[in-house]
Amino acid sequence: MRHLYLHVPFCTGRCAYCAFVSGPPGDPEAYVAGLLREAAARGVGAAGPLETLYCGGGTPALLGEAGFRRLAASGLFTLAPGAEWTVELHPAATTRALARTLAGLGVTRLSLGVQSFDDAALARCNRRHTARQALEAIETARAAVPDTGIDLIAGLPGVSPAAWTRTLRRAAGLGLPHVSVYALTVEPGSAWGRAGLPAPDPDALCDAIAEAAETLAGAGLRRYETSNYALPGRACRHNLNTWRGGDYLGLGRGAASRLGRLRRAGDGSEETLSEEADALERALTALRTAEGFDPEAAAARFPVLAPRLGRWRRLLAAFRAEGLLDARNAPTTRGHEVADALARALL
Repeated sequence: MRHLYLHVPFCTGRCAYCAFVSGPPGDPEAYVAGLLREAAARGVGAAGPLETLYCGGGTPALLGEAGFRRLAASGLFTLAPGAEWTVELHPAATTRALARTLAGLGVTRLSLGVQSFDDAALARCNRRHTARQALEAIETARAAVPDTGIDLIAGLPGVSPAAWTRTLRRAAGLGLPHVSVYALTVEPGSAWGRAGLPAPDPDALCDAIAEAAETLAGAGLRRYETSNYALPGRACRHNLNTWRGGDYLGLGRGAASRLGRLRRAGDGSEETLSEEADALERALTALRTAEGFDPEAAAARFPVLAPRLGRWRRLLAAFRAEGLLDARNAPTTRGHEVADALARALL
């Protein structure tokens, strides 16, 4: 297994939009021991060096410096030369000591969940940090690990267009190598979902995402996937593997995996896909990327898809004529707004 995801479900409080598997901080030592047992049982150490390792959450920082040292010292998570190791950080849990420890252990990327630079919006989200704390955390993180990026959320309730513009301009002015901009979805299991918060207005949300693309492009950040922007050569390789249809193993409570035709969801349930369903899932994520979708290459990689080629060519030509795809069958700005619908049409 060359691509590994470690999930840390610890959180000091649940954000209003969150429906992920998470809970109050438990015993970090016990949780790390469980991760190591699971890794050994899955044969991680015997599978060879990792190309990418991604630690997400929750709040992975709550493992503490000792927890990360134990993971690194286990020998189960050996990194190949030039491998990518990403750790997600909450701004309120980002300390100079932790950032330096992670850098010393070989972490190559940090990703901070900033979500907004508007204090009122952060308070409504129950983010437990302010805009100033986020800026301080960004500087602390990239002083140790220069490849530090942030996440933002478009469509947060109560955020005016002017406030969103200020957040984007501040993000663009930081000189970061990577920014993710996610469209708010009101999940049924989140606090907002239980409270009946309506979904963001679709037109306003599309406008906010389009503004993000334009503003970040002005800072040299290329939109390489529907929700992700990076300087040249600074895309997240772990996530690129997923969008290119590669396998990955997830360890920890709430982690998903894709191994061959086997899918393991975050709740622990498993499903074995048909050959065709597996091939479609792996091939069509390319419609979200700047690399674009090559139907002939997809059919060559997955022969079971070859009978679809004629219909795909006709649909893709229609999408290009409508301005939804470019010449490489990569989404245009309008195409990104309906990327999921394009994939459904090709199904």
